[in-house]
Formats: sequence, C-alpha cells, structure tokens
Amino acid sequence: MKHLKSGFLVMSALALTVGCGPSDESLAEQKREIVYGTDNRLDVYAHPDATLRARAQQAAVAMVHPGFIDLTDPNNVTFPGPNLGTGLNLCSTERFFNDPRAAFCSGTLIDDDLVLTAGHCVGNAAQCADTYFVFNFYRTAAGVLHPVTSQDVFTCGSIVARQYGTVNGQNLDYAVVRLDRAATPRFTPAPVRTGNTALGAAQNVAVVGGSSGIPFKIDTGGSVRNARSGTLDYFVSNSDTFPGTSGAAVYELGQHTLAGILVRGNGADYVANGSCNVVNVCPETGCTGSESTYVYPALKGVCTELQNGSTRLCTGMPPAPVRPANAFGYTTSDTYDATQNTVDRAYTLGVGDVIQVNACGLPDFPATGYPKLRLVDAQGNEVASSFDGCGFKLRAQAAGAYTLRAGCDYTDSCSATVAVKVTLNANLTRGTLPFRLTHTDSGARKTANLNVTLTPGQVLDVGTCGVECANGVGDTILRVHDASGLPAAENDDAFGTCGSLSRVTYHMNVAAPSAQYQIRVGCFRNTSCSGTAAYVIY
Repeated sequence: MKHLKSGFLVMSALALTVGCGPSDESLAEQKREIVYGTDNRLDVYAHPDATLRARAQQAAVAMVHPGFIDLTDPNNVTFPGPNLGTGLNLCSTERFFNDPRAAFCSGTLIDDDLVLTAGHCVGNAAQCADTYFVFNFYRTAAGVLHPVTSQDVFTCGSIVARQYGTVNGQNLDYAVVRLDRAATPRFTPAPVRTGNTALGAAQNVAVVGGSSGIPFKIDTGGSVRNARSGTLDYFVSNSDTFPGTSGAAVYELGQHTLAGILVRGNGADYVANGSCNVVNVCPETGCTGSESTYVYPALKGVCTELQNGSTRLCTGMPPAPVRPANAFGYTTSDTYDATQNTVDRAYTLGVGDVIQVNACGLPDFPATGYPKLRLVDAQGNEVASSFDGCGFKLRAQAAGAYTLRAGCDYTDSCSATVAVKVTLNANLTRGTLPFRLTHTDSGARKTANLNVTLTPGQVLDVGTCGVECANGVGDTILRVHDASGLPAAENDDAFGTCGSLSRVTYHMNVAAPSAQYQIRVGCFRNTSCSGTAAYVIY
C-alpha cells in the first residue's frame, strides 16, 4: 500500500516535485487511489448536503509546502503551482482539469488549534515547520475559488500526538498538530466520533478533503467494505480518493461525525489514453479499496498527551495514563540513526554522576518503529547510545553539558516515551575492601572477599585502582563471582595509569533477578600485594 499524499510533476521546462514523509516522491513513483464505479467527487458549492458543505468550509485544511503558496499580498493569497490538467498531462475531457494544485496532504480542524491528519504527512518537527495549513481552499462556484487571506493560513506550532506504525497489534497512521494560533471562532472544528466500535458493513461514508492537491472535494459515494472489527485500527471503503487526500476526514453519514482519517490506497490514479491521461476506474467492488485509520486511536493518543485537557475531544474518554515526571514522549522520522531531525533534551552532569535512559520500559506508552538514542557531550562527541537495546546507562567521566538525541533507525518513523534518571555521584552505593595478601596462587586461594547484592540492570565498578578510594601496591588480580561461585568477570592488569593493579566492570542482566555476588582480590601467582579495593554500584 502507498499513502495518498500528493507529488507534483509539472510537464514543462520546469519540473517541481513536492511530497512529505521520508522523501519527496515524484508522481511516477507513487501508487495512487482510483475511482470506483462512478466518480462521485463534487466541488463544495455543488454538493447537496449542507452539513458536509459546512464541514468543508469550516474544518477542512489543505497542507501546502512553501513553494506552492504566495503570501505576498495578505489579502489575496494565491497558489502558483500548475493546474491539474497541465501538471498530469490529462486529456481535456477530464474533470477538474483547470483546478490549481497546491496541497500535498489534507487535514481537519478538531479543536480550537488542533488539526488531525495522517501520521505520514508530518513525519517530524522540521517537516511540520515546512508546512502551511490553509483553510478556505474550495470553490464557491464554477471556476471561482473562495478568497484566501493571511487569516486563513496557519503554521505548525508542534506535533501533539502521532503514530505511524504498529502499536499493540494495530496498524495506525495519524497525527494531531497544534497550530501557531487558534483557528476558532473564524473556523469551526468538526465533531469527532468518540466510540471505539467498528463502522457497519456497507455503511455509507463521505470523504472531505483535497484530491490530487486541488481545492476541496466531497465524495459521498463510498461505503465500508471491511470494518476490521477485530483490530479497530483502520477500515476499507470504496471512496474515490487521490494523492493529496491523505489526512482527509472520513465522515459517517447520518451523524456527520468524523470517523476516520484517509491514509492509504493502491493502484494508478490516472492511466494513459493515447497521448494523454484519464482517471483510472475500478468496479465498485474491485481493486483493493481506500484505507482509513479509525479516529478513536488518534483521539485516545491526543487525550493522553493533553491529560484529557480538551473538553471538546476528551469528555467521556477513559483516564489518561500519566507519563512519569522524568520521562518525555517523542515522535519523528528521517533521523538517519538519530543524527538529524531528533528530539533533544539537555542535561548537566558532574564527574561520576549516572544517567540512565530507557525507551521501552513503560507499558502505557509503547514504542513504535525502532527508536535510537544518542548522548553527546558539549563538543558533540558521542559518549553513549541505545543501539544495542532499549537504552543505556552511563557514568560521566567529565563534568559538563550533555545532550540526549532521540531519533529512529535510518529513515524510518518511530515514537517512544523515554524515561531518564540522573543519580548524583554522592548518592551512589559504594564501599571498600582493605587487603594485605600473599601466596594467593593468582587469586585461587587466601583471597580478600566481600559480598554485594546487585539488582537487575545495575553496574558494579570495582578496582584496586581507578575507582574512588582505591589504591594498591603489587600485582593484583580481581574477580567477581556469581551466587554459584563461578567467575562472572575478572581482570589482572588494568594497564594505563593503573599498571599491574586491577579494575573490572560487571553489568547485571536486566532480565535476571536480584542476586548476591562476591568480590575477590588476590595477587599474581605467589607474590604479595596490599591496598584497598573500592567499588561503586550504579
């Protein structure tokens, strides 16, 4: 399946390509939705349903990249892109031939300053910042566009909630964007379906949004083919949709409440007919259908982020899980292993302070995709990463400012809640073991011993050198034995500034139960050694 965001291909000396998500996509690379049976799309002014006309006029949003909108005159915003027919080399008989193309995705106002769209339409903060959210992009009569002024054009304040992937067995694709300012009372949010139930088989639905980037259209000819009542993640209909419809509202007819977000389709939208292109038509029951994410998961997601703070959206919703005070949520894409488009947090650490980061330990906030985390110092040097698991633990070797960069695997999309715990050096568990030994047969007998208890995920750093309060004379051997008496870690010569003294670091398995370990200090072969072994547990 491919998403129904619009790519622009101008068939002239100037080729312009616009997309969203991991990369801009040309028209030829996209798989598009198609018309099922009769093309039921109508301009807003021509549709007989007054309620749906109002939804388009008051709540529909066109998502436009800067290159396809001219804001020079605040009283007359224009769209300099190609028209539909020229851009797609359509035959002159095709509908909407002269409509301007501007939008790459669609959206819907659902609260004073919140717009609902598809998750793949706004992959990260940079993509959101590169998007204008435009109201009043519809025709009021044949050949007449509704005037658009600067008051109708908004920018992205933030991505409040987003999922693009599989979450607890649900294939989700939604985003809720906070605009730079309230759109009400100039515009009116669409009412949202609050029930977490499937639509009925063959239930009629209406799509209100863009279509190949052109002014809003209303299609009421679709009906539900597959409600997916077992998963309640998305439903399949035979609505007539095209690129640029991604993120559009899908309304259940009768109640006229927003029930879904149009996200996917399959098949070429236009096909060759001699030297020009025409709409691709499938039978009403043919091809694969249009897929729309149910609105309830998006509603639950945004109400969680808002802690049920929206009266319009969250009244009657279950109590929202509370994200711990030491945790933050993020969603992004195209980070190239957390090297760009990351969500960053700053921390100040002293020497010996411990920072512990976990991106997959909170059951109420499951991760999607493959989160990647990097910790860099003030010079930009990476000092820790999560590439081998859900997180990491680091004891700072230098005091200073550190930045945690939260991203995703390569160009993928992901989301996660990251719990961060900082423990000051002064609060760490520590201890010492004085020793004066001889003839230990390289630590096989007559050793100095000390028992310690480790909990899952803890780190034991012990040494006769290199650890605070550690010192020694001679050639030491250091071992950590598990509860069965077997060596779990050992070191003879730490070298460096420690020379023939020893230091060992043991990481307790996060899945193992708490257990007792024994530190054993000995001397090389049958030599003598003395000093103090010191340990820190973090």
